[in-house]
Amino acid sequence: MTKQDGFGHERPFEGITNDWITPKWIIDAFGIGYFDLDPCASVTQPYICGKKSFTIKQDGLNCRWFGNIWLNPPYGPYTHKWVERLIGHGQGIALIFARVETKLWQDFIFPTAHGFLFPRKRIQFCRPDGTTPKSSAGAPSALIAWGNDNREKLIELCDSGLISGAFMDKAFYTGSRSYNQKIDLEY
Repeated sequence: MTKQDGFGHERPFEGITNDWITPKWIIDAFGIGYFDLDPCASVTQPYICGKKSFTIKQDGLNCRWFGNIWLNPPYGPYTHKWVERLIGHGQGIALIFARVETKLWQDFIFPTAHGFLFPRKRIQFCRPDGTTPKSSAGAPSALIAWGNDNREKLIELCDSGLISGAFMDKAFYTGSRSYNQKIDLEY
């Protein structure tokens, strides 16, 4: 049975914040300017992930998305809404926990994504000021690509060692949902 909240946290709200930012080394691996929009930027983030960004003040989930998206959404019960929005947009890369047993992964990510990069180690997400805590994330992460250019970029990053890990193509998915089945999203 899959977790019903769509993302799967054993103890979801114990931290003092869910405002954790992407480590700069990941953005640097893609190269400055690779992403057009970061709809989930932190208000105090010291470096950019996309050419344009929305913070909680602009409510990035409900703004118009454009171009190639960088998505490191707030983790918690609404992660699925951000990922479903990216699926509907069709062009971008998401960085989320690799909770592959969840409804979000099984019913939405696996049938629609073009490629997956599972980093070798757990990622140490940064505080909103860019500092890195001593501990890593509470779960393994994955970079998920929508769009063939993003799929190729994940392969390039994996092959070059800029992001060490394992790349998997969409082709490995053998679930019951057809690849061509349109998912009805609310966006």
